[in-house]
Amino acid sequence: MQIKVLATGIAPDYYELAGETVTAHVGAESDNYDLSVLAEGDSVTDVSPVGGVTPIRSATRENGVLKVVLCQKVGAGHWSESDWIDASAYDPEGLNVVFDETKVFAGTPVFHTRQGPMTFSEPQEA
Repeated sequence: MQIKVLATGIAPDYYELAGETVTAHVGAESDNYDLSVLAEGDSVTDVSPVGGVTPIRSATRENGVLKVVLCQKVGAGHWSESDWIDASAYDPEGLNVVFDETKVFAGTPVFHTRQGPMTFSEPQEA
């Protein structure tokens, strides 16, 4: 499974990725999304929310590869989505989106992980 992570204001706290199943966690709630049912060319953009949050923005199977767009909650700042990465590279404890340090930002950039809000303080790769 390949994933792309969007920088958004509302997102699950974190995900667990196993095979072609995505488990989204929001507070004390979680839900499993088995995407193995997607055949070549199939796509889904409307999944049931967990804790009031839509955890999967889209999923499709292209050339046999499951591609899933997830999201990570961030605060104000110059954030952008990740590149496509292998699901095994996703880090529920870390930064999975990109902060653009070349742009002036007067605040403190914050991103959210399984551990809660974290402050961006040094270069990290998505």
